[in-house]
Formats: sequence, structure tokens, C-alpha cells
Amino acid sequence: MIHTFELFMLICYEDFQHLFSKYGVGLNKYNYIRAAVKELNKGIKKVFPAYAITRTWEQTGGDDWYLQIKVDVVKMLDRGEITEADYELVELDIRKFLFRHFGHSDYFDSHTLTRIDYRMDVEIPNRKDRELLFHLLEKYTMKYAYKEKIKWGKDENGDPIKYDTSQYHKCKSTELIIYSKEDERIAKNEPIQPYDSKKIRYELRLKNSHLNSMKREDKGGKGRPKQLKTYFSKQLWKEYMDKHVVPIVHVGDYYKITEAEKIISNCSFSQRKKESLRKFLVMISKGNIDTPLKKSKEEGGISKPTHRQYLRDLANLRINPILIPKNISTENYTSFPSFLENPFKI
Repeated sequence: MIHTFELFMLICYEDFQHLFSKYGVGLNKYNYIRAAVKELNKGIKKVFPAYAITRTWEQTGGDDWYLQIKVDVVKMLDRGEITEADYELVELDIRKFLFRHFGHSDYFDSHTLTRIDYRMDVEIPNRKDRELLFHLLEKYTMKYAYKEKIKWGKDENGDPIKYDTSQYHKCKSTELIIYSKEDERIAKNEPIQPYDSKKIRYELRLKNSHLNSMKREDKGGKGRPKQLKTYFSKQLWKEYMDKHVVPIVHVGDYYKITEAEKIISNCSFSQRKKESLRKFLVMISKGNIDTPLKKSKEEGGISKPTHRQYLRDLANLRINPILIPKNISTENYTSFPSFLENPFKI
């Protein structure tokens, strides 16, 4: 349900100094606080691998300091399955962390949540199926609700690198990344944990600007407090997955055109609708899910309302709008199955 989160707390300057001195980091040795924080985290990670200090800054017009902490819940509890019922364990662990460093845990009482990463891990045992899934993800929309698909990134040397085992959609307030946990571990030269093996992760990151807008009582806000307990909710997790992930990955299983045609042929739609849905699927297969919107009417293009309706029709038939290509081969495999179950099911 949850991967990581970040929160900040206002602490007194004496405790701020004590935190660094506890790990032998002298603040006077560094011209920039970021360098001191980087050194501090090396010490913290050895004792508390689930924690990291991401940012510190001085209170405006005061002597206290803000401390922003990132917590990896999966590392904290050392398991992949995180549920709403785990909240008390998580809070207790944070309070122990604070008590260990400051002699009390009162700072948590006034914390502010600045980011939370919701997640859903699904197991796909067959590597061929995992490779096929990421091939099909290439056909998904380039933009949805301000989130743009990012197909290329940069490696550690700053050179362009294509995301072959991940799909990344981002905007200023939220990010969606779909990626292979095994491949991520291998890329980072980290051990593959049992709860990472053969897993594909759908991760939705809610950033501070989004949490701020949800805190508002007006302009679409929900009056939702920026507190960890508020967002540590299965119902809220489901609402976010439905709203931000489903419209991008869609419901329904993946088929080759011949199998999809059989399902459409046996449904109760009119013959005209059946033919339209087939043309719709073929057009997407030749381009991507946005192609029918970009074509002219003479070329078979359709309007946005019709596009949405066809997607709903296919969803009702449990057919994903992305087809498995008839003849698909890759560097690793020369053939793929004619059916792939959609792993994303809430």
C-alpha cells in the first residue's frame, strides 16, 4: 500500500546540533549544510537503514530548525506487504528513532507530511510476460491529467538512457512510475529481496504541492490534514489508484486481435459497434492509444467523447485497448503468448 513518505518537524537548535554531533559530523567543517547532511546520512543509514534526512533549513525569524525525514516503510518493517493496520507499528518506530536522537518523541506530534508514495506490487513469475508487459506499456498515452510520459532519462554519466523496464509519467504534483523491482535492484547493484523477486511495482507519488492543494477547504481541496495517519488509509489508496493509475493503464486483459475479435463478436453490441471497436483497436495497435484522436475524420479519427465511450465499452468486455502484436519478437524472445492477464487489479 505504501512505499516511502517524507515529513518535516520543527526542532530546537540544540537538538539540531546534537543530531550531527552524535554521528561525529562537525557543522563548522562544512561551508554548505547539504554537505553536512550527506555525511550525516552515512552514519544514520548504518544504524537506521529505513531513515534519511533529506533537507534542513532554519526557521524564518527564529532560532529553531526544520528537519525533513524520509522513511522507507518496506525497509522499516522488512516486508513487502504494508497495510493500514501497520500504522501503529510505523508511528512507534518513528518515535523510537526520535527518542534515540533527542530523548523524546514529542516532535512527531506536530509533524507535517510533505510526500507519500502509494504502491501496488504484483508478481509476474514469467520473465517473458514481464518483458511483454513493458512492450505494451509503450502504447499508453503520452499525457493524462497533466502527467506526461517520460521515455528517456539520463544515466550516472549524464548520457541519455531509454527506460526499458519502467514507465514514467509525471507532473509538478504527482508522479506515476511502473517498474520492475528486480531490474531496479540489479541496476543499483543491490540484493534482490524475497519481496522484490518477480515483482512489478505501480507507484504513485503524491508530492508536497498536491498535499497542499488537498489541505485547502476551497478550489477543489478536501480539507485533508497533512498528517501521516490521514494518508495511511486503504480507502484513500484505492481512490488515488482509481483516479490516477487506472486511466493510464486501463482495465481488461491483453489479447491478440484474433482473440479480442472473438470476445467482441460474442457480445451484445450492435454489428456497427462491433466493427467500430475492431477498427479502434487496430488503429491503436498501429500507433498508440492517442492515435484515433489525432487522425482526421476521413482517416477514421474519432472525437474525445467517442474515444472515451469506446474505452468504456472495451472495459466492460474486459479487453485492454492495447493489443498484443501479431508477430512480436525481441532480442530475448522470438514469440509471445496471445493472452496476458492484466496484473493491475484493485
